[in-house]
Amino acid sequence: MADFAREGAQALSSLGAESDVAHGATWFKGSIASSGSTAYLYLGKLGEGASTLRFVVRHEGPRAATLGNCTVIVDGVEAGSFSPMPNKFENRPGGNVMQLADAHFDDVRPIVLAMINGQSAVIRTGDGAEISLGRAELDDMRRVLSAYLHLQEQP
Repeated sequence: MADFAREGAQALSSLGAESDVAHGATWFKGSIASSGSTAYLYLGKLGEGASTLRFVVRHEGPRAATLGNCTVIVDGVEAGSFSPMPNKFENRPGGNVMQLADAHFDDVRPIVLAMINGQSAVIRTGDGAEISLGRAELDDMRRVLSAYLHLQEQP
């Protein structure tokens, strides 16, 4: 983890930032496609205080997926399962639905570390839908994790 933290200052400056005035936070994320199914890390910095890291799963398709129980396969080997909490559901133009569910990083740490150290990952939802992640998405997660660890080391 120390290697990730060393990359953190540079990684933080390369992330996109959004202000959340209602919660007094700034949220950082990498280069996430605006549509389609994916997964990513989302870093929240609360003012001058604490930071939090969320693992977000986004499903977009013609019907809703069962996101309550997901299994992660990294490079063809099962890395573990987790149960993200649903936090957004919307009907999209053209008949698709978009769902977001997330989990606190500490709850999925071994799974995320396996993912970012692999070449590819698949998140299989409870109903068998699959969200495929390639090296670019996994590298993006690594950058966000590095930024988070960097912030954790700051006084």
